[in-house]
This record gives sequence, C-alpha cells and structure tokens, in this order.
Amino acid sequence: MAVDTDLEDVNQTTVYIPFDDSDDANTNGVPPSLFPERDFHQGCQLRFQTCKAAWGKCLKRMQELIHSLHAPVVESVVEQVKKSYTDELPGLPYPELPVISVTSSSTSSSLFDEISFRLEESTDELFDDLNDHFVTHVFPSDCATITGTMKTIVTGFVSRSPTGGQDMKRKPSASLAAYDIALLEAWYRAVCNARDDRHHRSRLVIVMHDFEQLEPQVVQDMFEICSLHIPCLPLVFILALASPPSPSYIRATYPHSMLALLRVRDCPFPLAEKSLHDILLETFFDPVFEPDIMIGPTTIDFVVEFFTRHTSSLDGLLSILQLAHMKHFEEPLSVLVPAQALGRSKDASRLLLTPDAFPFLDALFAQVHRSALIAPVEHATSWRNATVDLLLSSVETARDTFRMCAKLFRVAFRLVLLVRRFMLVHEHKIVQSDQTMPDLMCLALRGRLGSVYGHLCSIVRNLPAAQLEDFVQEVHDFFENVPEDVKAEEDEVISRVETAYKMFCREENAQEISDLLGNWLSDYFKLRIVALEDVPLWDIWYTGSTPFPSELINPSPRASILAGLIHPQDYVSGEQRNGDDEDDDLPDISILFKGYLESAKMINVYDWFQSFVVFLEGRKRRVEKTRIPDGADGTFRTPSRKKGKHKQVEDEVVGEDAGEDEEEWLVEVQARFIRALQELDYLGFIKHTGRKVDHVMRTVFDSPE
Repeated sequence: MAVDTDLEDVNQTTVYIPFDDSDDANTNGVPPSLFPERDFHQGCQLRFQTCKAAWGKCLKRMQELIHSLHAPVVESVVEQVKKSYTDELPGLPYPELPVISVTSSSTSSSLFDEISFRLEESTDELFDDLNDHFVTHVFPSDCATITGTMKTIVTGFVSRSPTGGQDMKRKPSASLAAYDIALLEAWYRAVCNARDDRHHRSRLVIVMHDFEQLEPQVVQDMFEICSLHIPCLPLVFILALASPPSPSYIRATYPHSMLALLRVRDCPFPLAEKSLHDILLETFFDPVFEPDIMIGPTTIDFVVEFFTRHTSSLDGLLSILQLAHMKHFEEPLSVLVPAQALGRSKDASRLLLTPDAFPFLDALFAQVHRSALIAPVEHATSWRNATVDLLLSSVETARDTFRMCAKLFRVAFRLVLLVRRFMLVHEHKIVQSDQTMPDLMCLALRGRLGSVYGHLCSIVRNLPAAQLEDFVQEVHDFFENVPEDVKAEEDEVISRVETAYKMFCREENAQEISDLLGNWLSDYFKLRIVALEDVPLWDIWYTGSTPFPSELINPSPRASILAGLIHPQDYVSGEQRNGDDEDDDLPDISILFKGYLESAKMINVYDWFQSFVVFLEGRKRRVEKTRIPDGADGTFRTPSRKKGKHKQVEDEVVGEDAGEDEEEWLVEVQARFIRALQELDYLGFIKHTGRKVDHVMRTVFDSPE
C-alpha cells in the first residue's frame, strides 16, 4: 500500500492518510442513546427530527418577537440616514459628519443585517422614497492601523459595480491606492452618473461593529480624513455600542476637537431586561401561541442569571433555549411529543412490537400505569388487556389534557399580570412589588403564586366605584380576546364576569360587585394556576425542574482537559475498555501526565521516557499472562522436550527473533513517547528552556481535584 511505503520512508516529512469511512464504527450516522435500557433502535433519529421541529417552531416565534423589537430602531436609523444631509443646521462654518450610535448590549446580530437590508433595498421612486444606498461593514480586526481602516472602507464600496452589476476587481496597476479616499470619490461620481442622481440621494453608510474595541487614535484619524471629503462624499457612520448611553463612551473617549466634526444622533435600544421579559412572556406564556415544549422554572432561572451576570445578548438567549430543547429530547419518551410521532396506528404498532423496541415499550407501559390515566383499582386487571394501541391512545389523551391545562394556565397567568399592572397604575400598595416577570413565572410554574393573587383579589374587594368600573371593563375585554377553545372551557368564569359587568351597568352597589368579583377571581386562580407536574405524563412535554446543562453553555476547558487526562475512562464507553485494570486502558498521554504530576518544576526527558518504558513493560507482562491459549482445544501447548544440538539451534533462533521483536518494540515505544510529549506540548503543559536541552519545564502546578 502506498501509505505504508511512505510511512516507512525516513525521507518523508509529511504523509497524507485518506479518510476511510469503513473504519467508522457507527456508519449510519445515528448517535448512541444515553438510555439504551429504555430506548429502541430508531429512537435517537426520531427524537432528533422531533427536536428539530419543536425548536424550529419556538425559534420562528422568537425571531418574530426579536424582529418586532428591532423594528422601531431600524426605522429610526433608516430615517436618520435619509435626512443626514438634508436636515442640517444653517450657518455652520463647516459641514458635520453624520454619526448614528445604536446603543444596546442585548442587540441580536441580526439587527445590523436588517438595517443593511432596509438601506440597500429599492422602493418606489414615485413617492421619493428611494432607499438604494450603499452599506459596508467594518470590524475591529480590520482597524489595526489607519491604512488598513481606510483600505477596508474604500474597497468595501469600490469593489461594487456603479451600475449594479457584478462586483469589480481593480487592476494592480491602478493609479490610486486602495486606501486613497480620492478613489472612493471618483467611484461615487461614476455611480451618480450611471444612476442620473444629480441630488446625490444615495448615501455611503459605514457600519462600525464593536466600536469600543477600536483603537481611539485610528478612529480619530479616520473621522478627520472623512470629514474633509463631505458633502461630496455623503458618508454616514453607524456605530454599534455595547456601553450604556450615559455616560456616553464617545464623549468620554474622544477629544472635543474631533467631536466638533461630528453630528451624533443616538438610537437607544429597549432595555435588555425588558426585551428578555417580553420574549419569554410572548413565547411560553402567550394564550395563542403553543410551544411544543414548555420550559420549567430551572431553565428560566438560568436564563435570567446568565443574562444578567454574563452577557445580555439575545443570541445567547436563543442558544440557552436550544440547549434546553436538546437536553429534554435526550429522554426516550420525548419522541412522543408531537401527535402521531411514530406514524399511524398500524405503523406505530409494527415499530414498537419489534424485539429491540421492547425496553421502550416497557418504560412507556410503566409510565402510563404510574400516572392518573388509570384508576388505582384497575391496575390489577388493566395490564392484562394492555395493547400498543391502548398505550398510544392513553398518550394521546395525556397530550390533549396537558395542552389544554397549559393553555388555561397561561391565560390565568396573563390575567394575574393584568390585575397586577392595573393595581400598580392606580398606585395601590402591593406586597413584593419588586418581583420581576421571571420571578412571577417561576412561582406560577411551581404552583406557589397563591400569596400574589390572593393579595390582588383582596385589593379587588376594596376597589372604589370609579376604579372598579375600569377594572371590570378590562377583565371583560381580556376574556373577549382569548381563543375559542378557552372560552368553552372557562364558560363559568366568563359568565360571572359578564354578570358583574351587567350589574355595574344597572348601577347596583359597587361594594357588592367588588366582593363577588374578588371571590370569583380567587377561585379561578386557585383552579388554574397549579403546578404542571400534576398532569399525567407531564415529563414528555414539560422540562419541569430538570437541571439545566450549564457546563455546555459556560464550559470550563481547563478543568475538562485535566479531568480527561487523569480519568480518560470516563470519556469512553464500556465496550471500548480492554481490561479490568484501569491502568490497562490509559492512553499514552495519560501515562505521561501521571509522571508529569509527580515531577518537580523541571522534568528530565530521559527519566520521563524510562518511566514510560517501565509502565508499558509492566502492562505488557500483565497482558501476556492473560493471553489466549495456543492449542486448538483451548489448552496451552506442552513445552518441547528436545535435547542436545537441535534444542540449542532452536534456542538461538528464538533468541534472535526475541531480540528483533524487542528492538522493534523499543522503536515503537520511542515513537509513542514522542507523540504523547508533542500532544502535551500542544496543550501547553510543558515549556522548553534554552539552559537545559534535555529538560522541559512544567506550566501547571495546581493539583486537580
């Protein structure tokens, strides 16, 4: 084989080994199940498809909400770009360079994509609403020097065709340098001539990402150069700021002489916490939208903690919720999240009656019989008549029950928020008024919101007549807008609200109406705001109190590397282990790392190699003691009884073979030692010194737990 020949050639410095998919143990691409004792063969693949569909539905909803949060900011930026060179103060000694700062630490990465799309799209020229501007993006990595910054800006525009065709490539022999702004000015004149744009309505918009990370001196020089070429070049800068608007980073960092050249306009983004609360509320607590998976209080707590302590980014929120979905679908029974997840009744029965699906079927049978779907008195006899169709029918019943309970729960929770907001607007004193929206969500999901709505209902009973009229009207309008299936389920409470509304119209006693309404609302909240764990088979559609896998979103690479080197057995499956002794399974790098931890600051490489050889020799002897018998009948062969000259010749031949094998084995050990040493060097555990060539220095001294 060519690869073997190249490996044996000492003159070859690099050998390419092509990928062979036949060596892959898992050729079907399906990952192994974490719970094989209650899963079936196609379970992982089906759960992956179900998880993808559930997360896609949730992601689409959140992207719509994020887009609605972005819309006012995008409109404001686009409007200011349009008026950047028309709405100017008269009498200025020199033109000012328009700068628009978008201040937000919670901005999603899609915000500036939306701004770019709106600025570059063409609209109807009949109403003088042309948005056919040019946009280029500048990042901190492009702005190490003023030359690189100007080159990025100029080439970002001039690489495009003035007529809107394909991008152009400049000739290397061009007279103007790529960083010369005069080149951009000539290109813009060509654009105006090609478009017959005499009024220069097209703007050259430059989006500066992560503006705080740019070198201030480079930015100052860039602004001074660009200010010399306006309004011939209608440049507009959009600055992406993560710092708070007060105190202003721009005014605190740059001198007044540079700020005098700019006309800065601010476009603040909504507060990060408010954006987070709105997205969680409209995604998982909306009466109309029904997510396939309902997140639990532990996930909400982690989202809030990560959002407030680490980074208030909406992209981070999406990543956390995606991980919550993936964690939930590790459970084999989560394959039953959608209706008819396993196909039609006949297909599902055929799939679950295969031998490899019996563990899954047993787990499902146990879950159904532990739930409230079957009365306790029927447990002794119902299992005898259980079939796959009956089990799946029970799951369908549990799904419909959970969906309706969750919807009624969300409607009741939104009504609590409405009552609470009404009381705050009318300046009523509310206990624990400092509780945030996520706090109320977690209390409601745990079934511990009784103190909150109990106090609100007591305030309702004491409302004056003027406020009671507005309150009854708001509650009446709230139930008018709920879905039809909710109206059918909540017919009793809606009729009571209608009664209170009619009583108020007849000008009856306000105190009597407020007492009745307060009692009705209290009973309604007690009935609907309960823990979702009380619903049968809730763990299929609800994450509950499952701990969030925080190590995936905020990993600790140092601790993970040390743990992997010290305990590599924790990262391999039981089938891949070779022996009962843990030392027999250690890879070469872990063997070297054990000696690394026992050594001093300086490590003698030769002594390290000798200890490596001793370890491998001991493991080799243990393997030889447990070798497979040589005989065909399973017994070891009897030693030879030959004597004299024939035995001496055989011993010499065996000695020569053993010597050759020993020499080849030592060469192999040297190669393995060098490779493991290079891996530790690549990971940064050793440092080479110029004083002692045969020594290396340790870089990690803390003892891992």
